[in-house]
Amino acid sequence: MFLRKQLSLFKLRILAALIISTVCLVSYHNEAVLAPTPSWSPSSLPFPKKIWYKLGPRGITPKIREWTDSCLSKNPTFTREFLTDASADQYVKTHFYHRPDIVETYLSLPIPILKADLLRYLLLLAEGGIWNDLDVSCEDTPIYDWVPEQFKHDTNLVVGLEFDMGWRDDIFRQFASWTIMARPGSRHLQTVVDDILDAVNTTKEKHNLKSTSELQLGMAGDVVDYTGPRRLTRGVFKSLSEQLGEMVDGRNASNLLSPKLIGDVLILPGYAFALSANGYNGVKWPNGTDFVPGPSLVTHHYAGSWKNAYGGEVP
Repeated sequence: MFLRKQLSLFKLRILAALIISTVCLVSYHNEAVLAPTPSWSPSSLPFPKKIWYKLGPRGITPKIREWTDSCLSKNPTFTREFLTDASADQYVKTHFYHRPDIVETYLSLPIPILKADLLRYLLLLAEGGIWNDLDVSCEDTPIYDWVPEQFKHDTNLVVGLEFDMGWRDDIFRQFASWTIMARPGSRHLQTVVDDILDAVNTTKEKHNLKSTSELQLGMAGDVVDYTGPRRLTRGVFKSLSEQLGEMVDGRNASNLLSPKLIGDVLILPGYAFALSANGYNGVKWPNGTDFVPGPSLVTHHYAGSWKNAYGGEVP
């Protein structure tokens, strides 16, 4: 009798263990489906050889073709993708299904420039590569030479200063958002995306909006602050501060004469992405020799198609 009881108890324990294992397995599967997290760190992957663009209602004009072709002709191993409104919507739904807040906000944003800003961060977060505005042309330095050899292993995000040299010390040192390079999964771009969602929710509360689709351009204030270069800059500095456990801000990235790596973010001097917006007359190296700016990597042609009351290109 005692032996029979012991066997029954043993069977019950085996059954309980099987039930617990099954529940854990189902729970793990559901969690993986709802919120997949990559098993790799971003730095274990190369920078994808892909250039992203977002088309407006006018499509590809002769000038846009000229500018975008310059990047592909000088980087023949790269591919490019032109997203339309419809394909961008589908992309976000497909790649961010595990973040319904991102999908809802993106699909509901009624202002084209806010949507385009958010899209660039989402594309690079999901797949990495290069984001270029349509009015950006590439200069002679191949994209894979943008990151100096000594920084290639440790760099996950590449940004370039828009305003730096030749400006007052109190100018906000913002990153250009017309060209950004990233490996997939950048924690810094995730912070930028989350901060934009917080800003949209704050605006909705402030103006008693029932839906993101009711948001108007005037409610957002300055686009540069809301989703553009300053949002990008503040988000990256905020994320770096959290990553490194110390304050990182514009003081860490000012008056740059050569690329600077902070954490896993490579910050390029103003001449790299914004030569025309920076002044180097009379600038010298610390040893007193004259400074000659390094090669300009891209040229931004300032088409400014979004600078109107509509906040986007008009057909």
